[in-house]
Amino acid sequence: MNQTSLSGQVLCRRAKEGDQADVFAFCKGIWEGDDYVPYVWDDWIQDPSGLLAVAEFDGHAIGCSKITQISQGQWWLEGFRIDPKYQGLKIGAHLHNHVTHWWLENGDGNIRLMTDAGNFAVHHLCHKTGYTKVGEVCGYKATSLDEPSSNFLPVSDAEDAAAFAMLSESVKTTGGLVDLGWRICRPDQQIFESYTNQNPEYPHGFYWWRDHQGLFSAWEEEEDGKRTLFLGLVAATLSDLPELLMDIRKFAAGKKCGGIFQIAFDLPQITSQLLAAGFEKKWKRSNAFIFEKAHPKRHEPAI
Repeated sequence: MNQTSLSGQVLCRRAKEGDQADVFAFCKGIWEGDDYVPYVWDDWIQDPSGLLAVAEFDGHAIGCSKITQISQGQWWLEGFRIDPKYQGLKIGAHLHNHVTHWWLENGDGNIRLMTDAGNFAVHHLCHKTGYTKVGEVCGYKATSLDEPSSNFLPVSDAEDAAAFAMLSESVKTTGGLVDLGWRICRPDQQIFESYTNQNPEYPHGFYWWRDHQGLFSAWEEEEDGKRTLFLGLVAATLSDLPELLMDIRKFAAGKKCGGIFQIAFDLPQITSQLLAAGFEKKWKRSNAFIFEKAHPKRHEPAI
């Protein structure tokens, strides 16, 4: 298309059931046809507290974006997609402004998003709409260790675990933020409760290590017959992290997982401990940036 902008002709609105075919069609051209949006579309469109928005042009959905509330005062912006045929026409800016405005009207606390370090267009949109870069993350992986370990106990008190996490040295080092499955958040009590109960088929478990010396969360996924343990929150003193991570590699073997994957903050205090425990960088090309915007009137409660 030879136009430089279609934003004036684009309608941004809440998604409808009839938008599914358009969105699924253009998602086939994203991430080599392996985009996750079609798999979560039904859940997203039924979400009563968030927003699934689309950009409509000429009667068709040509973009989408989702705002999800993950706890009181914590919101996550995800699924930002523009039909590749309409890239470069400022539709993304129009849609991003729309969902940000919706959050300002309906949300509170903080909203965050993750984007590739090389996605300069999204960086520009974030800066223009008051989002601030608060960190960089990178994927790390390790193999499991088939050795005995009995240093783990499931968390039974979410309030106690959340308090421990927020006071731990490792979480303080990352500014109080952790990854819980491609969503960066503060591990408050509501997070512990909701993530434990949100999906019975794939439970997100929280575990104490060495009688409350450390704490971590994990969940399992299987692809092409290979089981992977995904590691989320890791809370401990920095000096204890290598031992905790080594024990988690044994924990993974006990769960019949061949490997472990974690999205970790790319800080030397954290990455050095991962390397010491036998992890290696998986994302070779680039990191991902985390952006955050604080609500100007309804701030996130102090931790």
